Amino acid sequence: MKDSAISLSIISDDSQFIEVKKDYAKEMVTGFIKLNGLTIGAVANRGEIFDEEGKSVEKFDNVLTVAGCKKAEKFVKICNAYGIPLLTLTDVKGFKATMCAEKKMADAVAKLTYAFANATVPKVNLITNEAYGTAYIAMNSKHIGADMVFAWEDTFVGTMEADKAVKIMYADETDSSVIAEKKNEYNDLLASANSAAKRGYVDAIISPEATRKNLIYAFEMLFTKREGRPCKKNGTV
Repeated sequence: MKDSAISLSIISDDSQFIEVKKDYAKEMVTGFIKLNGLTIGAVANRGEIFDEEGKSVEKFDNVLTVAGCKKAEKFVKICNAYGIPLLTLTDVKGFKATMCAEKKMADAVAKLTYAFANATVPKVNLITNEAYGTAYIAMNSKHIGADMVFAWEDTFVGTMEADKAVKIMYADETDSSVIAEKKNEYNDLLASANSAAKRGYVDAIISPEATRKNLIYAFEMLFTKREGRPCKKNGTV
């Protein structure tokens, strides 16, 4: 499901999702759901918006933007301050590449990464389609402290997309059949959910139909999570 707001509504109790800052940085969704009575703060990448009739009204590139990072960062900090567990729905393959974005992107991504890494509440990540490179790292990945990471079947998790990787590794290859073969090999060995699970980056591969059940189990398991941190004043990011 490309519209994360709809996905969050489907898995929530009574199909209710309360979206926060709905009209700002629409490519990043933030809001609250309930899972078996427990309030959860949700952050999700959005690829498309549908109207009430199911028609697509707006599309996005599944990349992190400066505004999207700032929106998510503030939301994560609020949830952490009030002890609200966090859920992320990840579908991201890079960063928005514009002259304006390049000036502020590094700082915005660093702050988002820090917000997730610094949060001590239960943190669960669900990969719904693609999760590539540094953009994925920033979206509550295992690498920065996610307690549980799930991935839907047939998702992709890796350093970069197969097309780009093959262009680099086989720059001199002109045979299209060989290129296609290498893309498949790359996906199987380095960019599939199975390969990520083998490396410990994904805890379980689940079907979309089993999403709600697995998320409820995960947050119930993490309900008593306590994380001791060294005494300090304020972060520097």
